[in-house]
Amino acid sequence: MEKTILKPVIITLVIYLALIGVLKYASGLTWSLRSVTIPKEEPFQVTAQGEVYIKPDTAEISLGVVKEGKTVAQVQEAVNKVNSEIIKNLKEFGVEEEKIKTTRYSIDPSYEWNKNGSKRYLVGYQANISIAVRTDDFEKLNQIIDQATLAGANQVDSLNFILEDEDKAKDQARDIAVKKAQEKADAIAKISGLNLGKLINVFVSDTDYYPNPRVYGLDTATKEAMGGGTAQIEAGETKITASVVLSYEIK
Repeated sequence: MEKTILKPVIITLVIYLALIGVLKYASGLTWSLRSVTIPKEEPFQVTAQGEVYIKPDTAEISLGVVKEGKTVAQVQEAVNKVNSEIIKNLKEFGVEEEKIKTTRYSIDPSYEWNKNGSKRYLVGYQANISIAVRTDDFEKLNQIIDQATLAGANQVDSLNFILEDEDKAKDQARDIAVKKAQEKADAIAKISGLNLGKLINVFVSDTDYYPNPRVYGLDTATKEAMGGGTAQIEAGETKITASVVLSYEIK
């Protein structure tokens, strides 16, 4: 009788213990599966470039005066005289004082070597002055250079055309680049069957390019060879570019 009662109890206990083991194993299996991470796919990227061409609105001219002499006092007096005359002429011509700036003033010794090249000796001094002039009136640009050379300037070191509001042009180039990139992404997705998700990143870089102006008849020697003709200058256009990279999630 007791054996008959104990047998079902033992069977029930074995089943209970087995069930606990299965549940414990299943619990461990579920935890293991939840700990697995699936790497996210690389985003889909497109690049495009926007360009705008704009005429510069400001010119900056760097004029130079070089004088040589036997003494410091001699070259200093000569270069100061020409410098004052240039500034006076430019002001009388209508250039505002705040747009005229002396950017360099130097006096350096000049040397020569003896016949056999074994020794050098002082022969004098050289004075250099550079004056930067800015103007937004391109009609007066030729006359400004001519007035300076007539007053004694014997060098035009550089002529740069710039945009005062360069950021506005960069914004235009950026907008064009973004629109082109969006159209490019849509076209690729359509032809390939790719499903684009949301835009997750935008990278913008901009560069600018200032073309070298064509300048003729600036130095004294060339002006004399041309019979004192007026300098001919063409500003051209400034090219502003912006590059864009758009990154999309893939559905």
